[in-house]
Amino acid sequence: KPPNHGHHTASAILAREAFTAAADATRFTDQLALGAKPWQAHRLLHNLPPWRTEKIPAEALSIDIGLYDPRFGMSYGELAARSRSQHKSQGFGVPGERGELLEHFVTIAGSRAQKDLLDGVELSWKRFGATALPFAQALTEARRQLHRDLPERALPALLKAHRALDALPDVPRARDARAALDAVIAAASGLYIRAIATRPTGIPGAAVPITVEVVKRRPSTIALRRLRMPIETIEVPDDLVLNRVSKVEHALGCPADTPIATPYWLHAPMLPSRQVVSDPRLIGLPEGPAPLAVQVELAFEERILRIEAPLLYMWTDRVHGERTRRFLLVPPATVTPTRDAVMFPNGRATNVALRVRAGADAIEGHVFLPLPDGWRSTPLSQPVKLAHAGDTVTVRFDVTPPKRPASVEITPAVEVDGKRWSFREDTIDYPHIPMQVVLQPARLRLTPLALKLPQGRVGYVEGSGDTIAEDLTHIGMSVEALDDQALQSSDLRPFRAIVLGIRAHNTRAILRSVHDRLMRYVAGGGTLVVQYNTHSTREPLTASIGPYALELGRDRVTDEHAEMKLLLPRHAVLSAPNRITPQDFAGWVQERGLYFASKWDAQYEPILELADPDEAPARGALLVARHGKGRVVYTGLSFFRQLPAGVPGAYRLFVNLLAR
Repeated sequence: KPPNHGHHTASAILAREAFTAAADATRFTDQLALGAKPWQAHRLLHNLPPWRTEKIPAEALSIDIGLYDPRFGMSYGELAARSRSQHKSQGFGVPGERGELLEHFVTIAGSRAQKDLLDGVELSWKRFGATALPFAQALTEARRQLHRDLPERALPALLKAHRALDALPDVPRARDARAALDAVIAAASGLYIRAIATRPTGIPGAAVPITVEVVKRRPSTIALRRLRMPIETIEVPDDLVLNRVSKVEHALGCPADTPIATPYWLHAPMLPSRQVVSDPRLIGLPEGPAPLAVQVELAFEERILRIEAPLLYMWTDRVHGERTRRFLLVPPATVTPTRDAVMFPNGRATNVALRVRAGADAIEGHVFLPLPDGWRSTPLSQPVKLAHAGDTVTVRFDVTPPKRPASVEITPAVEVDGKRWSFREDTIDYPHIPMQVVLQPARLRLTPLALKLPQGRVGYVEGSGDTIAEDLTHIGMSVEALDDQALQSSDLRPFRAIVLGIRAHNTRAILRSVHDRLMRYVAGGGTLVVQYNTHSTREPLTASIGPYALELGRDRVTDEHAEMKLLLPRHAVLSAPNRITPQDFAGWVQERGLYFASKWDAQYEPILELADPDEAPARGALLVARHGKGRVVYTGLSFFRQLPAGVPGAYRLFVNLLAR
């Protein structure tokens, strides 16, 4: 509940609705048709934030979450810090905490928790009655037999549990237990199973050479029986020998109708405020099923184990060693726009660039832009010829809009062997997460823009990462990146304006030492635009942002349709060189802004007033102050989202901020 981010508040509202809706047999008929059943959760709780809660209600349940776990060799506070520190893009690294850590919970729906959050929730297999007793007893026996150095000692009891599972009904928990038990038996046997493709991608209808590797590394009697693949099953009888590698090489056929490996939440275009998922059974999965997998079937005494091995591609990095990624089914070629939105200032022709990557060897085709009536492309299509899978070429088109254009979305395409394909490809590769190659339908927005530009160069100081320097260059402004040395010693006077990227004061220590130098630049007639920075009690921002006192808060407006009240409609930043009207705030995406100023000196003038529904209005989203001959701007408006999305009004307003 407030005060909080609007997105967080929305998720809390949805959780409350889901608590009731999940038990309603008249809801979610699509999932009921797939075998799901209504489910009434025991309780819904509110975890009181300790940094905001002055008085803990008497009915709250308090739990110490700072206990020490000898298996990890760390407390849960230390483990939580490791987890939080993986949110690299958010800059959420925190120190570990040790000792007592109390969290407080209030029941807001369902039965009240008295001693534990799971009071009254049957966690054991007793929920299945006497039928599950042999299974539960076998699991208990396996736990007693388990030995760290001799895991195979637990195998007889694990096999007994495997047999006992046959008596349980075919329900999700039993199916999950069966798959998990197969994996546990394999682990106790020291089984290593991996399916590797010789290349990272393949196209539907083609065969991919693969190697399935199986190694038994603990004493047991287990045999490889068969490999089940998408269009065939092959018999591979092999009584596995201790620590001997068993390899099966095969040409795995990719069915011609196999869909391209797009993430399941990107199969369909996004509707307002939500993604469309065609198969509700996939909702909640972090990645979705592997595009191709091999089911390895093994015989352990009279029991059959089935281990799913997703098809991977493996390569060696000279620094990081062995690396793997999912094998993907891709189109013969992808067409990735170099920009999500291409702007057409004042009706002039603009260059549209597409990056074409081959998904297979010997690709020949034509790339084209399917433009609506009135739009013209020169040339009409571009030939491409790529010798090897992974080869890339960039093709360009000069596109001219009609006389009275409206914003349109098109689907760039490549035609290979008479069939059109329209997919884009993006790679996400960071050391702390598995490499992701994301395929999704290629879309490109073409947006007309009525715009007057100020003359002169703009200096850009990169913060935690945004594309605004490229966005300004795209519309015709001259932008120069300013590194630490330039900020310290270069002549700043030739720059019409200097812009600080998002979170620059949080990430660029140099800004503290060059603050006075920047203020002299402003006093001499320059413009300094400071985009949002973060501030919290845990990580306070102590650096000076402008020439006068200004404190940042945590206010944000997440309703992208929130009314933007113009407090000073005749102010220079709303007047020149472009007249800003309420229409310029139409079409914004995701939010209006974040981390607004909370307190400021009277020298700063608030330009806008805005609010999320049923919340107090905020005036700290856009502040302007004169300083000497120049001016300083602080803005929490989400220009870093709007400009790459091609929102015309955001371009017009941002350009105004750069004028003198």
